[in-house]
Amino acid sequence: MRYSLLDYIACSYCGGDLTCKIPPQEENQRDDSFEIKEGLLICEKCGHWFPIHDFIPELLPDHLREWERDLEFFKTLGQELPVDIFKELLDKSQVFANQAVTVNVEDEGSNYKKSEISIKSKITDESFFGPGFVSPFNPGNPDFTMHLIRRLGNVLPLLELKQEDVVLDMGAGYAWTTEWLKKMGFESIGVDICRTYMDIGIIRMGEKRPHLVVGDIENLPLKDHVLNAVLCYDAFHHIHNRKKAMGHFFRTLKDNGNIVLSEPDSTHEFAEVSKEAMNKYGTLEKGMDLEDVADYCDGLQVKKPEQHFILKIHRDEQNETLSSEFIHSHSYDNANVFVVKKRLGQGESLEPVSHSSKFMRKVKRKVKRLLTRIFFKLLY
Repeated sequence: MRYSLLDYIACSYCGGDLTCKIPPQEENQRDDSFEIKEGLLICEKCGHWFPIHDFIPELLPDHLREWERDLEFFKTLGQELPVDIFKELLDKSQVFANQAVTVNVEDEGSNYKKSEISIKSKITDESFFGPGFVSPFNPGNPDFTMHLIRRLGNVLPLLELKQEDVVLDMGAGYAWTTEWLKKMGFESIGVDICRTYMDIGIIRMGEKRPHLVVGDIENLPLKDHVLNAVLCYDAFHHIHNRKKAMGHFFRTLKDNGNIVLSEPDSTHEFAEVSKEAMNKYGTLEKGMDLEDVADYCDGLQVKKPEQHFILKIHRDEQNETLSSEFIHSHSYDNANVFVVKKRLGQGESLEPVSHSSKFMRKVKRKVKRLLTRIFFKLLY
C-alpha cells in the first residue's frame, strides 16, 4: 500500500479517517514511490484497526474478518505501539469480534460473501487461477480475450474521465482493468472482497500497480465525494444488496460522477454455467435489466438510468424498428451496459415512486423471472 491511498480510504465501520501507525507516516512518503508491505491502520474515531498484509490493506467489516488471524497479526505488529494503546485496541477487538456474530446474521448476503472470500479452498483444478497471471490475455482462448478488451473499450468513454480523475474499479478481481485504468493516466482504486485474485494480480503487475483494497462493496471503505466515476465490470451481478451498494457509490462520488455497469442480463442465473458455479462455490450469480437498475437507484438524486447498445446492423436493416427482439438478435456484445449519472443541483433526481408502483414493478419482475425460469427448464 502507498501512503497516498489514505486520501481515499475510510473505516468500514464508522467512515472515520484512517492513520497508518505502523510504519509511522511521514509527509515525504505520501506519494507513489513508498510501498508498505506490512502495517497497521487505525481509526481514531471508533478504535477499529485494519491490517496491511502483503501490500494490500484489508478493510472488511467486522463480521467478514478472520478475527483469529487478524489478532495474531495485531499482536505481532502491535508491540510497536505504546502499551496503553496496545491494550485498549486489543480489548476493543475482542468486543468487536463478539458483536460481529449478530451483524453476520443481519447481513443476508454474508454466506455469498464468505464463499467469495474463501474461494481458494474450494478450487481443486490447479489451472483455475492460471489466466490471472496474464489477464486479460488468454492464449488458449483468443476470442474471449478479444471480447474482454473490446467490451472494456466500449464502456470506458461512458465513464467520462479526465486525466488524473479518481475511479473505483468495483469487484476488481485480477485487477487488470484497474491496472489499465492506471496506465491510461487515471487514479484507479481496485476493491474486491477476495484477496486471492488480487494477490495473483500483484505478481503479474509487479511494482507499478494501482491502489488495491480488500473490502465489501456493501460497506465500501472509501471517503465521501472522492470519486469521479465507478466501473462495475462483470462484478455487480455478484452483489446481494445492490441498493445498499449503489448508495455507497452515490456517497463516494463527486457531484457529476458516473456509474457504469457492464453486466449479464436477467436470465444469467438460469444458465447452466451460472447454476453450476452457485452450487459448486456458493457464490451469487444474478443478472439484471434496466428496471432492476432503476430500483437500485430509488431515492438517490441521479438521472434516469440509461442502457447502451452496440448493434450489428446491415445497410438494408437501417430502417427497422428497434424492438427488444431486434436489439437482442443484433447485439455486438452479450453483456448489458448501464449508466447512472449523479447530477446534484441540476433538478435531475428520479421522480419518487409510490409504494403501489414499487409493488407492481416487483410483482412484474418476479413473474418475468418465473416465466424465464420455466422457459429455461423446458429448453434444457
